[in-house]
Amino acid sequence: MKMKKRQMKSEKDGNDGKDRLSDLPDGVLLYIMKLMKTKHAVRTSVLSKRWKDLWKGLTDYTLHSQDFISLSRFKEFVYWILIDRVHPFTLHSLDFSRHGCIGHYFLCRIIQCVAAHNVQKLTIHVNLDVMDDFELPINLFNCESLTLLKLSAQSITRMMVKCPKSLGLPVLKTLHLMNVTFTATYDDCADPFSTCDMLSTLIIDHCALRRGTTVLRISNSNLSSLTILDTLEPAHKIELATPNLSSLTIRSDPIRQLTACNLPFLEEVNITCRYTNMPNNPFIFTWLQLLADNVKIMTLCSRTLEIIHNLSTHDSTKAQPPCFGKLKSLKVYAYPYTKLSDDGISSTVAYLLQNSPQPSVVIINHRK
Repeated sequence: MKMKKRQMKSEKDGNDGKDRLSDLPDGVLLYIMKLMKTKHAVRTSVLSKRWKDLWKGLTDYTLHSQDFISLSRFKEFVYWILIDRVHPFTLHSLDFSRHGCIGHYFLCRIIQCVAAHNVQKLTIHVNLDVMDDFELPINLFNCESLTLLKLSAQSITRMMVKCPKSLGLPVLKTLHLMNVTFTATYDDCADPFSTCDMLSTLIIDHCALRRGTTVLRISNSNLSSLTILDTLEPAHKIELATPNLSSLTIRSDPIRQLTACNLPFLEEVNITCRYTNMPNNPFIFTWLQLLADNVKIMTLCSRTLEIIHNLSTHDSTKAQPPCFGKLKSLKVYAYPYTKLSDDGISSTVAYLLQNSPQPSVVIINHRK
């Protein structure tokens, strides 16, 4: 009987006719709406007069085409909520995604809008109805408010679209580029990042050089974290002019040339080689020699160790590994595709570290 009375009292208190959610301050409600897809946040306008115009205070938008039943509905919503909006509004961030193909004019209108509203964080993932020589709108890279840009764009022919020769973006701190191409800034060398004065984190993923360009120069005195994923062709070259770099991740075809300036602050290196089709090419020791002086934490994959193992067993290519004088930790990921046994991995690690003070070694076995 007591439990029943408590339940009845609780139900009465909870059905007192008050809209407790709507009584919350605008700032709290807008924070909740920020965590929702923009489509769903806008739908709250039908709840009551209190909610009718509340969504208009949103400053962060998530617009994904998969949330709509058709491309036409998606475009209609984007034009209404963003491009053709009459009254002034503030836009801090936009996450825009279209997995199918969209018109390049539509993308240009979106970029024009966000640049005009001084967007700070921008994510774009699109496929465009263009052929091979489409260049991304220059006003995107002239935006003086952007602090974060994540951009993936390619044409309907699966070809990558062009970035400008030089990126402006004076306050940009984080840049993630995927499926774009770089054009030579001078001679045969692309140097697109030197004008991004505040850039600290750079990820280039599945990018390429335009025809006639053979060198990608990453020149930036502020850059601290660099990730290069499956980028460029084997015959191309990467030059690092990044004196403040502290973290470097490379996942690529192993025969690529790499040169670097002095890297006094480099502490963490992660190298994953994708192929072993040139097992006797001592490129890996060239890379490691460039990076060895100050690195404290190093991560390698078993395929990288295969290349080192092959070098250690062929007299014609046998080379002395560098000295990792400050190395404290080596982590090795052993994947199912590796040809090395557990003993082979251990002996190769010993060979690699023969000229170095003994760091802690962790082998993570994914073959079981």
